[in-house]
Amino acid sequence: MRKSFGRLTDSARRSIASVQAWTHSERSQGLTEFALIAPIILLLTFGIIDFGRGLYFYITLQQAANEGARVAVRASYFIDPNGSTHTWPTDSDVATAIQAHAVTEVLANPCPNGPIPNGGNPKGSSQLPPPNSGWIFITDPSPAGDGNGLNVGPDPTTYPVPNGPRGGLGTTVSSGAGCLGIKPAVGNEPIKVTLWFNFQPLTPLIQQVVGNQIVITAYAVYRAEYSN
Repeated sequence: MRKSFGRLTDSARRSIASVQAWTHSERSQGLTEFALIAPIILLLTFGIIDFGRGLYFYITLQQAANEGARVAVRASYFIDPNGSTHTWPTDSDVATAIQAHAVTEVLANPCPNGPIPNGGNPKGSSQLPPPNSGWIFITDPSPAGDGNGLNVGPDPTTYPVPNGPRGGLGTTVSSGAGCLGIKPAVGNEPIKVTLWFNFQPLTPLIQQVVGNQIVITAYAVYRAEYSN
């Protein structure tokens, strides 16, 4: 009886040891598999987050461009910082309306009335906004906002087409080197509002792939509705 009990005990010990070894093996295999797929899961997760951010920025910027164009072409009641009022919209009024609808984005306008860099195409442009910030352009409807080849720098009165809201009546000279002045619209000429936003992904790997140069663009073209 004792020998039989001893044999059963040895058999049970071997079974327990076998189960422990199998459990340890399965656990090690599970850790190895997790270590292999975890980076992929994280990459997909942050990739989805970046895609959602990009989509949000695009929708927000498109709405902001439309609102800016609406403000640019309509007479309204504008209040200046000093408390005075004016009726015809200016570049500043348009930029304020755009920023109000793009509250999470930092937007500036280095050449507010064009020309838009690289012929209006951000791809391959040597001039881009800083990461996670954007530029505002208020121009004529041509792709580069330069009257289809307008030479930069001449007297705005010589421009073939208007490139700004009516609040700039009397024309305004260039705001900086390489920038166009303002020839304001006075009738029902079209005005174009263009936004460039340099979107920077959160995921380092995606940043390396795209080179931190995903430029989201949005624009809207409206005809002026000024009453004489």
